[in-house]
Amino acid sequence: MEFAGEEELDSDDFDKNPEFYLLVPQLAALQQIVSLWELWLREGRVPRNYTPWRDLFSQLRIVRPWGPTDRVSPANREYFYDLADGAPDAQFFGLEIELVFRGSAEASLSIEREAHHLVETVGGRVVHQAYRPEFAYHAILAEVPAAEMRRIAALDPKSLAGADPIATITPQSIGTVIDVADEMNLDDSARPAPNRDQPIAAVFDAVPVQAHPLLINRLRIDDPDDLETSAVGSRVHGTAMASLVLHGDLNNPPSPLSRRIYFRPVMYAPAFGVERFDEGKLVIDVIFEAVVRMRSSDGAQVIIVNLSLGDTTKPFSGKISTWARALDYLAYTFGILFIVSAGNAAQAVVLDNFPDEPSFNAAPPATRAEATLAGIDAVKADRRLLAPADSINSLTIGAWHNDSSLEAFRGATPFQPFVGVEMPNFSSRLGPGLRRAIKPEALFAGGRERVRIEPTSTPVNLGPHPHPSRYWGLKVAAPSQDGTLGTHFTIGTSAAAALATHSGHRIFDALEEAYPELIEAMPLAERAVLLKSFLVHSASWRNSEAFIRTIVDPTSTLHHEHWRREVSRYLGFGFVDPDNVVACANDRATLWATGTLGAEESLTFDVHVPQSLADSASVREIRTTLAWFTPTRPGHLAYRAVKLKIDSLERSSMQLAGVNTSSDQPSNSQSESGTIVHRRWTSSQIGEAERGATIPIQIQREPDQGTPIDEAIPFGLVVTIEMPGEVQIYEDVLASVQVRPRVPIRAQS
Repeated sequence: MEFAGEEELDSDDFDKNPEFYLLVPQLAALQQIVSLWELWLREGRVPRNYTPWRDLFSQLRIVRPWGPTDRVSPANREYFYDLADGAPDAQFFGLEIELVFRGSAEASLSIEREAHHLVETVGGRVVHQAYRPEFAYHAILAEVPAAEMRRIAALDPKSLAGADPIATITPQSIGTVIDVADEMNLDDSARPAPNRDQPIAAVFDAVPVQAHPLLINRLRIDDPDDLETSAVGSRVHGTAMASLVLHGDLNNPPSPLSRRIYFRPVMYAPAFGVERFDEGKLVIDVIFEAVVRMRSSDGAQVIIVNLSLGDTTKPFSGKISTWARALDYLAYTFGILFIVSAGNAAQAVVLDNFPDEPSFNAAPPATRAEATLAGIDAVKADRRLLAPADSINSLTIGAWHNDSSLEAFRGATPFQPFVGVEMPNFSSRLGPGLRRAIKPEALFAGGRERVRIEPTSTPVNLGPHPHPSRYWGLKVAAPSQDGTLGTHFTIGTSAAAALATHSGHRIFDALEEAYPELIEAMPLAERAVLLKSFLVHSASWRNSEAFIRTIVDPTSTLHHEHWRREVSRYLGFGFVDPDNVVACANDRATLWATGTLGAEESLTFDVHVPQSLADSASVREIRTTLAWFTPTRPGHLAYRAVKLKIDSLERSSMQLAGVNTSSDQPSNSQSESGTIVHRRWTSSQIGEAERGATIPIQIQREPDQGTPIDEAIPFGLVVTIEMPGEVQIYEDVLASVQVRPRVPIRAQS
């Protein structure tokens, strides 16, 4: 038998931690296994000399060949039915068919030939194919007639759904779209042009309006597929994302980047309809080739890639997506931080406690907010991340219900779903990620998305208002309308991810200005993981956990790990203020380190404790963030091959600094499930530190899962000591370090 993969299933009353193993034997062996299983079910025994099989069968519920129900999910069956409904039998539709992966080139070629024959037999044709053993991917893009689509949806064993070489059948990838509205003319604000030519950030998105005044001479376009020619419609998505990466929210003061942005079109705007991927290629293969090409051309120094994209047909279901596997491989291999949007859910939620709109309007705001969150929580399983946001090496960004608009909206509807508490946008998709890892890790401003009650709904159905505006939204560059290139507004996780990329570039600019020699000598992978740490480092829940807990744990009886896991589903590590990430302040000292850790190695960094912590009972905080890229093992439960961790502070260290552990953050076990660990200690006690005292921050590499990894793993560590109002914190810590920044520190007002 040849091992093909294993998968963790959802627990139930029979088994709290089930595992599903997929085996691909020869046909005769499979038939023999099924025969043994049927004998075991009938008579509770196996033949002589088969005792090990008896021991295995006693742990199993079912043994059967891989079949149509495994190849086509219930959601995709429904999608295929709807897509082919009423279509002529001969009308073609696109399908992505992932084949059973075989590591042998000869075996994979044989499977591919058989798959081609099967597609042609049902009257279809193969459009594109890809074999990427680097992340165990073998797939074909096929077009099949509507008649075959209906047979697949019906799980007909004589259709492609019953074909042995096929592992899964999914719809052709459909990219996410954004809502834009409220056109405005350009203002006359001067925005300095980039003064550096070598890009360190890239955007993979739809073809933008290159001639827009806010984009011209700021993008280095690489379009080998000539999607520019096909982009004859309104170029909304790529233009908006390029604007946000380059300038941030245009409602904010200018924050120019030092370099041009490498821009690779992977979508285009057709004459009619929304922007889309190239229908003739597998998008995963397009992304793979785009990264390889970028590294060998104008993007040789790129360490951040913005992917404000997602596949609306592939929400996370507990199993790592193929697109995420590709990003994980590319991140580790090329030392690139992918910043990915979590995705948006446009569906309304039902508020069972309100039979009609008048009853909802009459309720107190707090009651309405609680009902809204309860409605979302009831359907949280349907609002999971969109691929590739489940990538474990990437940084996934959700949308914070926040923006910089100062315009006051006087209308009664649409209205804000939550008032008086910081929350994600109503439509921002939820975590967790693979094996309950924190996803999305951080929330950046995604516009103050409003909601509305759907007409005549009983009980009340609450849905996101589809149109942003100057009253709620992020201001971005707009494509031409009536011959005018101006601005408009957008909302959502795509915009939030682009803001995160903008912030990452600003962090790099600040580091390069302060530590030019260190940054110049730093390997690309270490630069990338350092930015990954910095982007999460200021994240916190901002006291929102109390509100969310009233819904997810109304009786306050859940174990602390359980209720915090439910909170982190919404908030990740927390809300991030980009200005706080970049700005310096004299009551805050941030230290950073990069390097590599070999197998089971550890490093300890001694952090100076400012005297102010022992002289005052003011609130203080110590926070640490550790990030890394891990190699992966596709198909294995131990998919993440390398785990790093930050040791808990010893009680003596917390006493020195006057801090305690905090419950307003994810639990340690969940924080350590991904590739970024973010921990905070806070209190208002008087510390016990004597002058010159230090506390150790230890990071270590746990024993590798599975076969040990020989390579040293790059890490980025960021540590901050903060005490609002104590203006000597920065200078006190600065005196204790050997490597100092070249630029003077500008105090934050």
